[in-house]
This record gives sequence, structure tokens and C-alpha cells, in this order.
Amino acid sequence: MGDSAVQTLVNACAGPFGGIETLEGKTDVERKEIQEWIARYEKDLTGLPKALNERLETRTFLVGHVLTKADLWSFIKVHEHVSGMSEEAQLKRPHLARWFDLIQNLAGELGQLSPVDIRLEAPALDLSANSNNNNKKAASPSPADEKKGRRAAKKEEKEAKKEEEKKAKKEKKAAAAAAGTDAAPEAAAAAPAAAAAATSAEGANQGKKKEKKEKKEKAPKAPAAPAAPAVPQPWQVDLRVGKIVSVEKHPDADSLYVEKIDIGEAEPRTVVSGLVKHIPIEQMQDRWLVCVCNLKPATMRGVKSFAMVLAATDDSGKLELVEPPKGAKPGDKCYFGDWKTEQPDEVMNPKKKIWETIQPGLHTTQECRAAWQSPEGAVHVLRSEKGDCTVPSVVGAKIK
Repeated sequence: MGDSAVQTLVNACAGPFGGIETLEGKTDVERKEIQEWIARYEKDLTGLPKALNERLETRTFLVGHVLTKADLWSFIKVHEHVSGMSEEAQLKRPHLARWFDLIQNLAGELGQLSPVDIRLEAPALDLSANSNNNNKKAASPSPADEKKGRRAAKKEEKEAKKEEEKKAKKEKKAAAAAAGTDAAPEAAAAAPAAAAAATSAEGANQGKKKEKKEKKEKAPKAPAAPAAPAVPQPWQVDLRVGKIVSVEKHPDADSLYVEKIDIGEAEPRTVVSGLVKHIPIEQMQDRWLVCVCNLKPATMRGVKSFAMVLAATDDSGKLELVEPPKGAKPGDKCYFGDWKTEQPDEVMNPKKKIWETIQPGLHTTQECRAAWQSPEGAVHVLRSEKGDCTVPSVVGAKIK
């Protein structure tokens, strides 16, 4: 509906609801708020139903405490939307539905708009149609209720036991004081009865304790962590694809760079690398590389480093960074050979010398691929899901 329908409704409501001045807003603040509300959704009504439901959660009308043009404008604009809402949709936006019903009752006839059936009550549950399991589930008490019930039952048992003992003592005392032979049998009968009652109560109490003990489940033990291998293995090293997002020279060391490297975590890691003499700083920016991510953080000239960059150096001293395959993403796992599913240590224990044992076997092959050679001579290429990790040109170079 267009602005003409809005104006028609405003004019029709002017008399019954305090005149045009009231509908337009009584104060400058109200008039400004009305215009801002209309302007916010005038070009796009998509978010209006949701906005109305949220704004009307603690309000009767949109602006101030009386009906205004903001209500009438919004009523006209959402009339078609509300007309198509199911009962379930109305219940999901109850504040919008309640307000709409109020406005249509106040002004709907004056605006000659078709009334909309608003149902704000949830449908009654048909308990007879529920399954036995649902009934049992609905009737089952909560753990708190069960605990409360057990306490009440235990209290009643104690009180009953005390009452029985008190009664037995009175009867025994009365029997002792009574004269004649007839009193003795009564006292004798009363004592066993009290004892039997006490025994019964005690037995019931013990049964409750036993039942409670049986019901109490032991917390399942956490699975034991897999035992560390006797000899350090390359899969214990956490190698990931990284991308340098920023780099600068170390403020206190001429040979060090301080890089921020994205390795697929919420924040880039700070890494200190001694690469100033080998790679110009402009070639470091946005560089893709492979990082060792589970070394114990180390402070280098006052800056803490949280990873290490893999680089290969040949006998002539030429250094090249190990590069991930094309298509790799920051955080992609890199692994040697078939050690794809093994989980690396969260942090390598410095006392176990894992990195120190693995690093001497790292090298580049004749095909410029990064690899690890086992003590037995088997060569395992470093790769990710996208392919092999390589260097541009150095062959037979040591990686560290």
C-alpha cells in the first residue's frame, strides 16, 4: 500500500486519537523519532517485521505512549505480511502480532483494511495422543525432585523410627509398673514389637543406601594418551603451511626479521627468523612457507617467537625457503611420507630432543623436494594434501 493509504488512515484517526498534532508527535524529539523510524524502512521493508517485533518487546506503541503516525505507517506497510503469517509464525513474533492486533482494533475499520485473525495462544496439547514413552518422560521427575524426594523419605523413616522407639519405651515402662502377671506378657510383647519395628526401619534405611550406591555411576575414565614412541619420529613435529602477512626488521638485531605469519589460527603468530642476510625484506612480504609450530616458544633479543620457518641451505651457503605446493591454504598440515593421520605433539618436550633427532635427516632431493631420510636410509618426502613441498633450486641442501 502506498503513501496515500497511509495518509487516509492518518486523517481518519486524527479526530478519535487527539488530532494531527498527536499523531505527528507532540515534541520535537517525538517528531524526529517518528520520521527516523519511517525513513529507516521507507525504501526497504524487508527488515521491518523483525524490527517491529524487537522494538515492541517492552513497548505498547512505537514512539512515546500513544498512537502516532509511526504506528499507522508501519501498520499499513506490514499488513500484507501479517495477513500471510501462519499461527506458528505469529507465535514466533508475538510482540509484532500483539501490536498489530491492537492497531487494527483501534484503527482498522477507519482505514477500511481487511482484519487479520491474530492468535496469540499456543495450541493446547493433546495428551491422549502422546505415546507411552512420552507420557513416561513427561511424568518422570527431574534429578532435583528425585533428590528432594529421597530426603523427604529418609526424614519420614527417621521420624517413624523415633516414634516407634518412643512408643516401645512407654509401653515397656507401663508394663513394668503394672501389677499382676497379665502385665508382664504385655510388656514382653511390646518390646519385641518395638525391636521388630526398629529392625524394619533400619533394614529399609540400609536398603535405600545400597540402592543409592548402586545407582551412583562412576564417571568414565578419560582414555589414556597414546604412549610416546621410544625413538623420536618425524610425525611428532607439527608442520603447517603459513603465509607472511607482515614483516619488519628486529629493533635490536640487524640479522633478524620479526614476521606475523598466518597459519590458520584466529591470530597470526609472531616469528623471529635470521633471514635478513639471505632474503630482502620486500621478498618476505606475502611469502608462502612451511612452519614448525610446536617448538617451545623462545625469546630472541627481547621478542618472543612462537614458530620456526623451514629453510634449506646448500654447501655454498645459498639459502631458500621451503615452499608449500600451489593451492595450499594457511594452516594446512604438512607431513612426511605416509604419516598423514598421526597427531603431532602439542608442544615437543625439549628434554626428549625430538627436533634435534629429526632435523639432521632433513634435506632436499635431486628433484628439489623437501624430505626426511631415516637412519635406515628410507626417504620420506614432505607434502600436504595439495602436493609436495619444494625449494626453488638448492639440491642436497640441509633443512633447518
